[in-house]
Amino acid sequence: MTPTTLNQKPINDANRLGLDYRAEAERFAYTGPIIDIHTHIGTPDSARLYSEIAELFGVVKTVSMTKLENIDAVTEAMSTEDRLGADRIEFIAVPNYEAAHEPGTFTTDWLYRMEKFREKGCRIVKFWAAPRGRDLHDEAFHMDSPTRKESIQLAYDLGYRIFMTHVGDPDTWFATKYTDARKYGTKADQFKPLEDLLDEYHDVTWIGAHMGGSPEDLDFVQGMLDRHPNYVLDTSAAKWQARELSKHPDRFRAFCERNPGRVLFGTDIVANDKNLDFDLYASRYWTLRTLIETNYDGQSPIVDPDLSMVDPSLDEKSTADLRGAGIRGEALASVYLGAADKVLG
Repeated sequence: MTPTTLNQKPINDANRLGLDYRAEAERFAYTGPIIDIHTHIGTPDSARLYSEIAELFGVVKTVSMTKLENIDAVTEAMSTEDRLGADRIEFIAVPNYEAAHEPGTFTTDWLYRMEKFREKGCRIVKFWAAPRGRDLHDEAFHMDSPTRKESIQLAYDLGYRIFMTHVGDPDTWFATKYTDARKYGTKADQFKPLEDLLDEYHDVTWIGAHMGGSPEDLDFVQGMLDRHPNYVLDTSAAKWQARELSKHPDRFRAFCERNPGRVLFGTDIVANDKNLDFDLYASRYWTLRTLIETNYDGQSPIVDPDLSMVDPSLDEKSTADLRGAGIRGEALASVYLGAADKVLG
């Protein structure tokens, strides 16, 4: 698919190509429903803007990491803006990251919040384990730490049967931000504790966010899927996925075709009152749908800071190459709807 609206809109960091995202949203060949399994919808105002954009791009259900105190207001905002009402959004239990530096946020308060999310009907709980979490709490963000094991067991006892994880980070970050392996570990170090948990909690569905944290190496991710039938993935983090999966789009297509029901569509859109920006939200849907279902070969519209971080000779406003995988038919319907429908029941 070649954009027909190049240079028709003002340029910004979420739209370096000047696309008319409203018009482009209508040009995708797939017109079926989509579930977005991975978002962060923070406030009522951002929920209303997000809901408008999600509808443009065919999203019928959103699963969001929203602060516990904002769940009711965000649900009401989505209900007001969309005919599907409260069925349009479901929530994932998460710690209160707004209080990241307060004592207890990732220990006692997190256990309390996990119970309260469950009381509100939440079925999914997120165990974030990005290496940078160790800057917030030296112990709680290790997947095999006593604190983390306590929270996982509580989630299981409360009846959560869908666990989402963020393990690992981009290779570009291990080459730049995480050079202190004594503190952050190597990228390979991140996954052994997760594999142990996948085996221990074998009756739980685990969602590996961001293509399992390793879109750079789909052979490794395939091994994870082969060893753990309770493990599935999502496509979230648009800049990361566009940059890395565009390097091997044919491999990505073959991967999705080989693993029906195990790759879920997700964007990682962060919507709050500090970034009420139509292009910001729309760019994530346009980029990921272009990557997944088209044969586009051009530039991503989103500024990717990792490019100049790894290669300082590049302009800070550089964007990655974007090459579509051209996924079709049942494999595409599985990524957009079937896999999430199966996981969510």
